Amino acid sequence: MEPASTVYEAELVAHLGAGAVVPGAIVPGLADELMAEQPSTIDLVVRRRDDRSEVVRTPADLGSPDALLATVLSDLETMSAEEFITEWKMPETR
Repeated sequence: MEPASTVYEAELVAHLGAGAVVPGAIVPGLADELMAEQPSTIDLVVRRRDDRSEVVRTPADLGSPDALLATVLSDLETMSAEEFITEWKMPETR
């Protein structure tokens, strides 16, 4: 099995804020921003390695952003791309 890390990479990045548009990314809308107890300042971003396009961008505001990233990075190493897509409910790409 080829690990998902050969297809995807993940990192924590500065939050873009409500209304930001990133082609191909799942970005929380204004309603999500308003419903949050505290606005997120950090997003978890998963990108395709081949073209660096964002597949998922989500606020990393539940618990520790570093712990969330560590979990995603572990899953990228131990799951196939298909398993990773299913586990993290990512949209299927190419």
